[in-house]
Parts: sequence; structure tokens; C-alpha cells
Amino acid sequence: MTRITVRRVLNIAAIAVVIALVFSLLGWAMMPQWSTRPYNNHIAVSSPDPAIAPAHADIPHEGRYRTRETKLSIEVDDGVTLPAILREPIDAPGSRPACLFIHGSGTSGAEDFGDIANAMASAGIVTLVPAKRNDNYTVLHRDYQRFAREYSSSLDVLRSTAGVDPAKTGIYAESEGTWISTILASKRQDIAFAVLTSAPVFKGREQMAMAVSAYMHEAGAPAPVVKDMAKLMSLNYAPFDLAYADFDADHYLRSLTMPLLVNYGAYDTAMPIEQGAQRIIDAARSAGNENVTVRYFVGNHQMRAGKGLFTLNLPLAQGYTQALENWVNGIAAGARADGWATPQIAGVHPHQQFAAPQQTKSGIIGSLGVLAGIMIAGPVLMLVAVILGVAMDIVDWLRMRGALGRRVPGRNMPAGWNQPYRRAAGTHVDDDGNRHRRRNAIVVDGN
Repeated sequence: MTRITVRRVLNIAAIAVVIALVFSLLGWAMMPQWSTRPYNNHIAVSSPDPAIAPAHADIPHEGRYRTRETKLSIEVDDGVTLPAILREPIDAPGSRPACLFIHGSGTSGAEDFGDIANAMASAGIVTLVPAKRNDNYTVLHRDYQRFAREYSSSLDVLRSTAGVDPAKTGIYAESEGTWISTILASKRQDIAFAVLTSAPVFKGREQMAMAVSAYMHEAGAPAPVVKDMAKLMSLNYAPFDLAYADFDADHYLRSLTMPLLVNYGAYDTAMPIEQGAQRIIDAARSAGNENVTVRYFVGNHQMRAGKGLFTLNLPLAQGYTQALENWVNGIAAGARADGWATPQIAGVHPHQQFAAPQQTKSGIIGSLGVLAGIMIAGPVLMLVAVILGVAMDIVDWLRMRGALGRRVPGRNMPAGWNQPYRRAAGTHVDDDGNRHRRRNAIVVDGN
């Protein structure tokens, strides 16, 4: 092997190493420097019984009163009216506590929450379930501020209902609705209590990062796939109107200054069932609120018995409505943080598999729009390169055809070979003096 060949091989190897290093660094920089981790700071449950009872109060229980339903129309923003169902205990004495229901992402009708709302009404609590507007509510766009304003209008209707004590009127919110409830609480100081069921607590992308990791773990997905999902969860989706993924849950948690009941289903893998409860307790304590009760039930995300989230006609988790009613009636009777005969945290023992990350900072590609642009640009640039390559080949081919069309003499042509020439017949004399006829002799003009 010659010295030139060895040098060429070394140059190619050096270039290959540099390219590999550059692409490795780019890959590392594109990958977010975080990952979902197993959750180890498990919450302490004092009792397996989720029942709730005030220490010093005689309260009505479920089934004590017959109930009646009244269909209402509630006017909200822009003159829009929404259907609602009011449920009241018949012949309940005095002004009654009342509860407004706030939908999560899976429900929207006035008929929803019927079993819960009717059970609470049978325990002497007036309930109102307004429909949630679905216009301009999509996978990509959700206006929580607008929903808070609309539920505020419904809260005013409930507070002004005959037989309702405005000072004992609160809210019940599920899942995504708990975000709406915290916005509502930040705008109003007259909410007597809040029931937060299956609360995501964290920002959307933080909670979803935890949920996706749990789903993939159950599905047996390989680690690289989980990392790729973390990469996708880091991206900024605002250009696609998915800004609610970054809803500032932390900012509104400070508004939870009223008595709180936090409920989770032990089968709920989509929510931070332990981490979320602890965060609510800490946020409430920071706001001077110690009256926080936490309960875990044998149920799913919708607090239905069983693990199937979308299975129809599942009954409510055992003891769920009784706990709700006893807690609301206990608050209405004046129960404070130390006014309960049952522990603060109780119910079936939860087990949260993964922690919701505290930050989801992306790599150098921080937007889904940029990623989509790069993915589109790659094939486009390849197509452009192919077109340019073909065009250059055609130009070279045309040039070669032009060169072959000219008859170029050899390198040993006499002086003046580049002069115009013509072919002529003639004779020549060999070394022996014999004359021969010369055919197609080349005669160079000027010589």
C-alpha cells in the first residue's frame, strides 16, 4: 500500500469519526435531560376505612330525604344559555348546604353526575349540575378561564336558590374540572368548600409524562420508546393551540384556602394519586389551611368500581357518596381541621408507580413546529439534491456530446495543427525511390 493510499484512508477515517461525534452530540442535545422516575415518597394511610364522620355533629345521611329534580336554563357569556338540573331534598328544614358540580374532560351534560348529585340531595344537600359548553372545546384548544366564568354564573344561581344557605355553598370538581375550580376559587372568596376528585394537580405535560410512563410500563414498552415519549412530552405545543398543556396549576393552588376533600381511585394510573394529594396538602398549609381530608377508594379515574375506565354502567366505588355527604354536612355543621372523628388520610392503600416530573425542559428542539419543519425539510432537501444531481449529469452529457462532435487531432500533430485543415489526394516517395499515390492526405492550410 502506497503512502498516498494510507494517507487517504486515514483522512477518511478521521472524517468519519468527526461526523459520528457531531451527530452524537446533536442527539444528546436534542434529548431532554430528564426522565420520569419511580415514585418512592409514599403517603401514610391511617385507616383502610374511607368513611368520614365529624366529631361533634348530628348530620343527615344518605337516603334521609326524598328528592326532586328541576330543569333550569342558566345564562352565561354572550347571552348563551346552558341547561342545568337542580336537585333538592324534599321537606329538609332550614337553609341547606349546596354544591355546584364542575365537569372534567369526559363529561359535559346536565344529566351527568346524576347518581352522585341525587345521593347528596337525599342527605339534605342541594346540588346543581350545569352543562359545559363544547363549542371551541377540542383536543387542541380548551379555554379554562372561560369555563371558570361560566361556572361562576351557575354558582350565583345556586347561591340564590330558595332554601340554600349561600355561606354553605361549595363546589365538586372532577379531573380536568379541578383546574377550572382552582381558577374559580382564585376569583371568588365566597366558596365554602371544595371537593377535588381525581385531580391532576400538576401542569398538563408533567401529569401526562407520568401517565404515559405508567401506561407504557404496563404495556411492556422498551426503554428507548419511553425516552422518545419523554422527548415528545417536552415540546412546546403552543403553535398548535395546545397551550393548555402548560396550564399553570401551581399558581392557582394557592387559592385553595377553603376546607378541602381530596379523592382518588386506587386504580387510577393517569393521576398522581399520592404525589398530588401531598402537593395539595402542602399548598393548602402554605395558605394557612389545615382543613384537608384525603380519601382513597377502590375505583378508577371516574371513581367507579373496577379498573376499566371506559366500561359502561359501572357502579360508584363503595362508600364514595356517603363520604362526600358526611364531609359536606360536617363542614356545614362547622367542622374544622380538628373537628373530625376520622383520620385526615384514609382508605385503600394507594401505589403511585411513577412521579410527575418537576420540570420538563426540552432539548435544543423545543417546539413541535420546529420538529415538524425539520422532518419535512429532510425529504425536500433530498429531492432538491436529486434534481440538482440529475441536472448536472445532463449538462455534463451535453458537453460531452458537443466535444465528440469536433474531430480533435492527436498530440503528435505538426506545428499549426490547430489551423483549419482539409483532406487532399497526392503521392509520396518511399526510401527506395518508388512513387506511391497518397490518399486522404491531410493538408494544413498555411504550410
